[in-house]
Amino acid sequence: MAELLTLARPYAKAAFAYASEQGATDSWSQALQLLSAAVQDEAFSAYLNRPELTPAEQVGVFSKVLGDSQSKEVSNFLTLLADNDRLSLLPEISEEYEQLKSQNNNTVDVVIESAFPLSAEQEQTLAKALEKRFNSAVNVTVEVNKALIAGVVIRAGDQVIDDSALNKLEKMRTRLLA
Repeated sequence: MAELLTLARPYAKAAFAYASEQGATDSWSQALQLLSAAVQDEAFSAYLNRPELTPAEQVGVFSKVLGDSQSKEVSNFLTLLADNDRLSLLPEISEEYEQLKSQNNNTVDVVIESAFPLSAEQEQTLAKALEKRFNSAVNVTVEVNKALIAGVVIRAGDQVIDDSALNKLEKMRTRLLA
């Protein structure tokens, strides 16, 4: 996974830099999300990875997916990916692009995993604390994960704050077995 992100990051940065320069970050975002979803579909991916398809034909397949919303620039980007056999990186490129877009807008997407549903007040308290910590606005998504037993796991990009009972028990187990 880390290797895929390493390969995808330069493409995402280049796409974001170009889209920002053109004032088209939202349209690129939509295109990359649609292309990412297409690549993740098993049937589409199997069709796309047939050995007899040339890179130009692969780009043509994507043209049908995007339809009228495909710009010449997105087509050129897809051609570059196809020529370098990197079309399978589209989900990672899209994810990295969205992170760059959020950073540019001074927002951070945060996923809070909790053992129990959070009340609106708890969610707001956590959001305010995270805004202060990250010094930017946060988009909070809350997920319930009963396996945590108690506490929360907070994920913001590459950062993880794990204050769950499950994590504490794992650390205790590791110390006891050492």
